[in-house]
Amino acid sequence: MTGARVHADPALATHLIAAQFPELHPVGLEYLGQGCDSVAWLVNGEWVFRFPQREDVERQLLLELRILPELIPGSPLPLPCYRFHGKPSADFPRHFAGYPLLPGIPALQLDPPRLPFDRWAPQLGHFLSWLHRFPAHRLAPLGVEQHDPDELIDEVQADALDDLAAVARVAPDRPMHQWRQYLSGRPPRLTHSGTAQMLIHGDLAAEHVLCDPERWEITGIIDWSEIGLGDPAVDFAGLYHWGGQPLVEQVLASYDGPIDPELRARANFLAACRGAADVAFGLEMKRPEYVAAGLRALDQCIELRA
Repeated sequence: MTGARVHADPALATHLIAAQFPELHPVGLEYLGQGCDSVAWLVNGEWVFRFPQREDVERQLLLELRILPELIPGSPLPLPCYRFHGKPSADFPRHFAGYPLLPGIPALQLDPPRLPFDRWAPQLGHFLSWLHRFPAHRLAPLGVEQHDPDELIDEVQADALDDLAAVARVAPDRPMHQWRQYLSGRPPRLTHSGTAQMLIHGDLAAEHVLCDPERWEITGIIDWSEIGLGDPAVDFAGLYHWGGQPLVEQVLASYDGPIDPELRARANFLAACRGAADVAFGLEMKRPEYVAAGLRALDQCIELRA
């Protein structure tokens, strides 16, 4: 993490939007969510505005603003289409941006056993096939970076082992020895270097998949701040975390991208690490849905490999 943290509270966000985008006056603000990286506000019931809290997150947002216009025309699923590009000012030293609200709610808010994964899996398989085969050379001039698969695994493994203390506090009945043994073991590695050149979303977890709970349709893929060239297992890790092995296998049945022998093992390991991180994040931010999702991921991913 780099740069001092700055926070766009309701009064500041209202002031910034009204000052730079008078067409949105009067500004009606509704809180959408906050993570470690950004704060999101719904403006006038129509626009989602994201305010980065750190310098590195601002750079990620600026990358999204450059990349998404290249992806939107061919995407099988709706993506954010940014219309408002806020500039740094004396009041807020970061760029910020807004896009039309996509319909639906984050799938994180819904109970996975209720979800029609058999209906959604072909859509997700088609989407990931398109994304992972997108011609990366078109995006290189825009600043898309290479993500080193080994560095990522080492980083998330270390973080997960640190986060197990938080997991033990909230779930002392879980098999902590088994979980620690799995997370501290030798993680699977990518052996086919060419596979690491795929365009990936980088954080395809349930909170970034929008769905309509009445029509049971996927309505969008949001938050592209981790986009890069990397290991496609990173995107499948989000599916392991969300729906476990059954969802992954259903998606792979409709996927025509590269599948190397260790893809499932890497994705499963990354998902388990993400589970520990989500528990710690949920406790810190008082977000019980993250705690529940993290414990579910640890249960299903480590049981799978035990």
